[in-house]
Amino acid sequence: MGREKTSNVRRTKLRFPDRAGKDWVGPILDYKEVELLRKFLTASNKLMSRKRAGTNTQEQKSLKAAVKQARFMALIPYMGT
Repeated sequence: MGREKTSNVRRTKLRFPDRAGKDWVGPILDYKEVELLRKFLTASNKLMSRKRAGTNTQEQKSLKAAVKQARFMALIPYMGT
């Protein structure tokens, strides 16, 4: 009698489920949502890791692009204080 193998893989919930549907066209996050973007930055204005932020790969890529664009538009500083 052997032990049954169980999967330790957890399904992650989408951080932005209303925006990640198949009918959604365009980026998941927009660079103009500064308050939302700041939640995913550390005190030194670095982007949080995907695991720590609770996002999946698609959301993290969109988040990264939105933060870069917001920094370029001077909505978010490049460096922390």
